[in-house]
Amino acid sequence: MPDDPFADRYLRQLRVRGFGPEGQQALRRARVAVVGVGALGSRVAEDLARAGVGYLRLIDRDFVEPSNLHRQHLFDEDDARGEAPKALAAASRIARLNGDVEVAPELRDLDATNAEELLLDVDLWLDGTDNFQTRYLLNDLAVRERRSWVYGACVGTQAMAAAFVAGRSCLRCLFPEPPPAGSTETCETAGILPPAAALATALQGALALALLTRPGEPPAPRLYMADVADLEPRAMRLPERPVQGCAVCEGRAYPALELEAQSSAKALCGRNAVQLSAPAAGFPELGALAAQLERGLASQGADGFAVERHAFMLRLHVPEGRITVFPGGRAIVQGTDDPGRARALFDRYIGS
Repeated sequence: MPDDPFADRYLRQLRVRGFGPEGQQALRRARVAVVGVGALGSRVAEDLARAGVGYLRLIDRDFVEPSNLHRQHLFDEDDARGEAPKALAAASRIARLNGDVEVAPELRDLDATNAEELLLDVDLWLDGTDNFQTRYLLNDLAVRERRSWVYGACVGTQAMAAAFVAGRSCLRCLFPEPPPAGSTETCETAGILPPAAALATALQGALALALLTRPGEPPAPRLYMADVADLEPRAMRLPERPVQGCAVCEGRAYPALELEAQSSAKALCGRNAVQLSAPAAGFPELGALAAQLERGLASQGADGFAVERHAFMLRLHVPEGRITVFPGGRAIVQGTDDPGRARALFDRYIGS
């Protein structure tokens, strides 16, 4: 890459046996979507940007808060104080880290209504989520479209990662259905140590580099696991081929892609908050909604209420907490982890 002004930047990885200029050019051509830009997504997005992936799409529904800072890269105290949307804050930081990377933030919640739009025009999907609903959505779409994706998870002291490659066994081959709500530990119930996130993303990054630079030689079918408390890595062999009876691989049923299967309320990991989804049709434009709320508060002389207007969202401060509304009607209600209570607050202050 003698004419590449960034050649010095990548010199050390160009020297790696089996990578070289061909690997670097493959990365430069690659288009990657990172779904969720928290503990996993922020780290792996930074690693891929530093390595020279040509295009990164950062998809995240949430914003930065102080409890994120001990484990989530790309964010700082200013982001937490300003409660910056994670996708925007991460994209801004990556733009400063490597101007050779095209980064596209998407301040959206990935679901069955937008998954094709957000994922099908990129080469690889990386899981940075904190919920099984989105992971099964990634899996079902990947099987249907014969695409590959990289799974990752971390909680407490544990880290896991795997590459689910087109034509091989899928997530549902191993676990046909997601676990019942409340049956697994989360970062809220079990906490998380930063090295667990770092280890999971190191594995994810290695799997992603292998898939992007050696597409004809996919990594071995393994679920990699480690516990940073005992420092004992493990690997579970995955089936080479789809498992007989898998409803997705063999039955060609894709339950996570069915619109009626989408939940309208999701408790957010590690937050006293609930996300509410709403159809785009019929929901007012944010500027009009802000003006309406401000008029109502002014007419009532309400103390303790405030409306903040932002380019990508609207925040309403209320005595019970805060309601953040995004274009199309998606909202995060802070101050409760009960979906019914969240909907009641939304209906009370915004309208159903």
